[in-house]
Amino acid sequence: MEQRAQTFAARQGFALDLTRKLGFGSDGTVWRTSLGTAIKVFERLRPYGAEKACYQRLRDLNITEILGFTVPQLESFDDELAVIEMTIVTPPYLLDFGKTYLDRAPDYSPEVIADDEAFRRELFDDDWPTVEQILDRLEAIGIYYVDARPGNITFD
Repeated sequence: MEQRAQTFAARQGFALDLTRKLGFGSDGTVWRTSLGTAIKVFERLRPYGAEKACYQRLRDLNITEILGFTVPQLESFDDELAVIEMTIVTPPYLLDFGKTYLDRAPDYSPEVIADDEAFRRELFDDDWPTVEQILDRLEAIGIYYVDARPGNITFD
């Protein structure tokens, strides 16, 4: 992943400090660039494609925030390297679209959906109504966001 990050940085003409990760998870790793942006290098193609498509949709619809929660803006990408460059956001924000579904809800059973909502409701506690509104707004534009958790939807 570090090699792909360095290759992307060289292609784009900026520096990258691989010792300063902004984040990491099951989908990939995020680093800060010398341009003040971030790049995310993905482990697998499915989450890369989903995240890129979401950022493209948000860009095409001129959406920079949802209910006051800033969303990163797509700067550039490389399909060969599975890397996305995006703006860096500060709280409150909404990020990490790697586990989304575009234009169709995931094929989960009603029991799984109910269990997941109960789990998320508990995670967010009093903030759940706001999170639920954010998810509804995303669904209205065809983005089914299934990774709602405090690290991805961060309040002030």
